Amino acid sequence: MDFGAFSYVPIIGVRPSEMQAIEELSPQVKTGLLPFIILQPWTTAKEFPSTMAKVSACTSGKPIVVDLTDEVFDGNRRPVHDVFDALRDSKDGYLAWRSFIDDNPMFTPTVQLIDPKELVPQIQAFKAMGRGIVIRLHEQMFSLGADIAKLFKGYPSNEDVYFILDFQRQDKNILNKALIATNICKAIRSELGDCYISVSASTFPTSFTGIVEQEIFERSFYNLVATQIGHARNIYCDRASVRAEKQSGGGGSPAPRIDNAFSTKWKFFREADEEDRDEAYQLAAKRATKCPDWNDKGIWGTEMIKKTAAGEENAIYSPKMSTSARINIHLHIQSGADDQPGETEWSDL
Repeated sequence: MDFGAFSYVPIIGVRPSEMQAIEELSPQVKTGLLPFIILQPWTTAKEFPSTMAKVSACTSGKPIVVDLTDEVFDGNRRPVHDVFDALRDSKDGYLAWRSFIDDNPMFTPTVQLIDPKELVPQIQAFKAMGRGIVIRLHEQMFSLGADIAKLFKGYPSNEDVYFILDFQRQDKNILNKALIATNICKAIRSELGDCYISVSASTFPTSFTGIVEQEIFERSFYNLVATQIGHARNIYCDRASVRAEKQSGGGGSPAPRIDNAFSTKWKFFREADEEDRDEAYQLAAKRATKCPDWNDKGIWGTEMIKKTAAGEENAIYSPKMSTSARINIHLHIQSGADDQPGETEWSDL
């Protein structure tokens, strides 16, 4: 894996809105970003192949990084849950996980960290596969970063090693954590000067009452850290404008809302949750397209907003489709792709 070939690593889950958003990207954008996919059961599917089919469809067979969900499957268990339990079993150096990666040549593996005693067998196996190796650390494990990096020092080259400091759910206060992130990155780099590294988080709002826009704090956070450690071997990474935590049920559908993504901010166009929700989405889309900073990029996400504003069918009339459109635009922009991809490469079927 040549991590240097990618300018953006979005961390996404196997959920309908995220899978569609990435599937609808133009081929040139898919080439420039490296999806980090957290494998999880596909909606209510009973079997594991449903997850694999969705991942394969959205990535068009291109290389991706994969990790395993940490979701606990209590009650209403399905056969797919048994598969995930087996993959997360640390027995024999996470043998099931290593075998799974070996059987899927397009996957770059993430080291499983629940059982630290089983790190070395994974590192040895994944290094031998030659596809790259990723270590994603949550905040409670940041202090282990340098120690894990030391485990790679016996290898002649570690350009195929990629550390991600995942701050998960954050808000604007993440900017105050830049010094912490910088120090951890420097500690890792002091052990492995040739590895790649990222900081990542999700600062997407949890409530939209009274707000019409918000800064993309992940990008500002990245810039603060990169200023201190340098941009070389430092890849921008975020949660693709998706919340890091699983959304709980209940409370009914959210008020109709169209979101638009820009390079450094999101804008939100929210309507009252009236009886005619389709009309509410249309009104929100009209406001989005008439906004002074509206930019018609000619991509699937902006086309869906335009179709909704025009009242066409198969447009944005649900939270799922609104989320898919926003993620699609965000992925396109953060990948650094040209605004106009030329021939449109998406389908509205």
